Amino acid sequence: MKNKPSNIIIAGAAALLLGTAAYAQNDDEITDLQNQINALQQQLQGLRNNNDNPDWLANAQSESLKFNFYGSMKWKSAENGSDTLDPHRWVLIPSYRLSENAIFLTELELEHGGTDSDGASGSRFDGYLELEQMYIDVTINEHMTWRSLGISLIPVGTINENHEPDQFYSVYRPRLYKYIIPSTWMEASTGLFGDVPGVDGLSYTFLLSSGLTSDHVTESTSAWNIRSLRPGVNVSGNDYAYTARLGYDRGGFSGSISTYQTTYSAQSGAESDMGLYDIEASYMFNNGLELIADYAWWDLETPDNIVSGLGYDELAGYRLEAAYHIDHGETNKIIPFIRLEEYDYKGSEKEYLTWGAMYKFGDHWEIKASYFDDRDGDNDEIQFGIGVQF
Repeated sequence: MKNKPSNIIIAGAAALLLGTAAYAQNDDEITDLQNQINALQQQLQGLRNNNDNPDWLANAQSESLKFNFYGSMKWKSAENGSDTLDPHRWVLIPSYRLSENAIFLTELELEHGGTDSDGASGSRFDGYLELEQMYIDVTINEHMTWRSLGISLIPVGTINENHEPDQFYSVYRPRLYKYIIPSTWMEASTGLFGDVPGVDGLSYTFLLSSGLTSDHVTESTSAWNIRSLRPGVNVSGNDYAYTARLGYDRGGFSGSISTYQTTYSAQSGAESDMGLYDIEASYMFNNGLELIADYAWWDLETPDNIVSGLGYDELAGYRLEAAYHIDHGETNKIIPFIRLEEYDYKGSEKEYLTWGAMYKFGDHWEIKASYFDDRDGDNDEIQFGIGVQF
């Protein structure tokens, strides 16, 4: 490839300075000229290194454009004799610094290996392709940031927002974050977040979003469930919702209280107010012991307006977890854990015990093994997984 004009100009300037150095009158002049020559040579080398790069790669090298990623591969063997191998998640997260106070971020997730556009029965692929996040964060001042109109994760609890594979120790996410807090849960939204002035470690989030929908649920007492109420990101006619969260992180303590409030419209047109509440806390002791507690519940104001004869006005669940962080070498860790979960599901209680360990190879990848014990049925599982995040 031919040299660019800027390469030729800098090379010519360097040659001119070399010629000038030969006629320098004293050591100071020679030193000054030599410094200029060195600087020009560095610029020339940089131009040579980038000579074959397209413009978008030059932007990436300038750190305006960044790519993050996380993903997981899982295998499980169920008590009923079925084994499953699943490329569960492949998530690409591009971001771009638009200016000193504005950053664009988006997240594209491919689940279960792929998806067929025609949805034909017996397809090789039965996964999902989702736009999970897309927004601009604009810094207003040191205590407040505006999250622009876009697609955001609902900030209830911790794992719905932060669910990279190293953020939970089991192969699969806690069941509380499936049947009570229906993660992964995103909505069209806008809001504000930041730190509370004068209180170290205290943060806030307020989000106005599109709200739940009855478009994708079967309205019967046996089939209706919270998870099916999550809206798509291209929605119309939904009732609005708001989420408020206060978080506190200081020393070994991390905790939050949060709520999600909306009015739910059934397919019949009947309405009911619905509210989700979550209280969570964890503490990391100096010796590596970590204790986690999380309690979440839905309040359904008028159950008969949701589904006739629904029979319950609350869905609730909790998890209690203990983990122990053991250093292994300079950067690796092994983290054994045990977790007890219980929640109401369609008016009946479910209880699970999960235990196992995660081995972290630094910060960017880990292997996991866990045993899932269904305390109310014969659905136990042996689970193994590999996760990456960078």
